[in-house]
Amino acid sequence: MKLQLTLDHGKYHEMIGLADVMADHVDVLEIGFPQVVTFGLGLVKEIRAAHPDLTLCVDCKVFHGGTGVTTRCFEAGADIVTVLSGAPDPVIAKMVEKAHGYGGKVMCDMAATPRTTGKRTAEVDQLGVDYVMVPSGFIPEYDYDLETHRRWFSPKIRPLDLAKVAKRNMRNARLALGTGINEGNIREVMGLDPEIIMVGRAIFDTDDRVMAADRMRRYLPFEG
Repeated sequence: MKLQLTLDHGKYHEMIGLADVMADHVDVLEIGFPQVVTFGLGLVKEIRAAHPDLTLCVDCKVFHGGTGVTTRCFEAGADIVTVLSGAPDPVIAKMVEKAHGYGGKVMCDMAATPRTTGKRTAEVDQLGVDYVMVPSGFIPEYDYDLETHRRWFSPKIRPLDLAKVAKRNMRNARLALGTGINEGNIREVMGLDPEIIMVGRAIFDTDDRVMAADRMRRYLPFEG
């Protein structure tokens, strides 16, 4: 079980400094989609150059043109690249082929297809993705469709229930969980035995980020 720190906010120099501080306290550092859009892959290149052994996830949320985007991400230093579950099958298949050619991995973000989580998980698993990421639902954005203001699914079904459905439909991929995870709910998240637990503001918004990360890591099984 791995702790992934998501960097979605902050200025360029802050991201570089935070990577320097946190490199030894998390297992995976994610360059979030807002940062990829704002700063481009130069940020990934600089962090990779400074931390050659740190696992980097680039959350570029590919939907089309997967081969070119994936190539650029891995050449910049990514270890993991994300794709939206709503992307066409050929795009995902090409991404997987390209990623594995670089010795990297593909994470499929299921936020794009919440109503068909089980079916789509089985499909992307067969396409060869390495991780399936299901939003935990601990923040409202992942409970509601922000445009229609309607629930994605029945109020009796929580996003974590969808994570259970996703896991039942995996054969080779591993589960990743993110959004709104903190010390108050991490035990519930761990009950699903994810390979990756993604944490953002619960670390980023604290006064002592190293301490916050170390506290989160104490919940994870020891892998000595």
